[in-house]
Amino acid sequence: MKKYYIIIFILLLYSGLKAEQQIYLDNKEIQEYKGKLGKWISVDSRQSIQQIAKKLSTNIDEIYNVNGIGNYFTKNYYFIPYSENYINELESKTIYRNAITSNEEEFIWPVENVVEASSVLGFRYGKFHPGLDLPAIGGSPILAAMEGVVTLTGYEDGYGKLIVIEHRNNFTTKYAHNSINFVKKGDFVKKGQIIGLVGSTGNSTGNHVHFEIRCKEIPLDPIDFLPQKDDLRVIHTLKNWK
Repeated sequence: MKKYYIIIFILLLYSGLKAEQQIYLDNKEIQEYKGKLGKWISVDSRQSIQQIAKKLSTNIDEIYNVNGIGNYFTKNYYFIPYSENYINELESKTIYRNAITSNEEEFIWPVENVVEASSVLGFRYGKFHPGLDLPAIGGSPILAAMEGVVTLTGYEDGYGKLIVIEHRNNFTTKYAHNSINFVKKGDFVKKGQIIGLVGSTGNSTGNHVHFEIRCKEIPLDPIDFLPQKDDLRVIHTLKNWK
């Protein structure tokens, strides 16, 4: 028994020593993808890419490389890296990414300025609801709650447009009902990096993010893992299941 308590003490001590890190949160003007700063922009032609590159003083070859554009072009959202001069121009206009401090093992909220949850984990209308619903303005950035590798991005039945990210320690997160998915399967994303835009696809009655945290595919209550919000309003209180 004494040995057991010593192990618990060491684990608690180790958890208290977890390094805090400064996280930069992507916004509508400055975003990150594959280690580059820029912005996701809807592009309808190769000519449009050339015009955008000229406007932002960006190397067009860099745009093609980061997006994997080959011989075939389709109308889509593409990531446009900013030139150093354009980044300096934005900073001169006080346009930059907000920074927060986060423990390296801590998840962050997948959308900024969360004030309410329309549903939590539990049973709803006779069915189990495996996550947290966070209302947000359509088109708002959806942020990766933890760094990891994208394992799924596409359309999945009731989830609508869905992104799944695999994290360390057998954790995964899901982000559903998106209007746009930016990231691709196999992408490594950082905590706070934009991965898509808020929408209402699939079985949804309004713009929101359905957010799940799972461990070995077991759904957990995201509120237990996210930074505490004492003023969070819960619209529909469910019978929690943990």
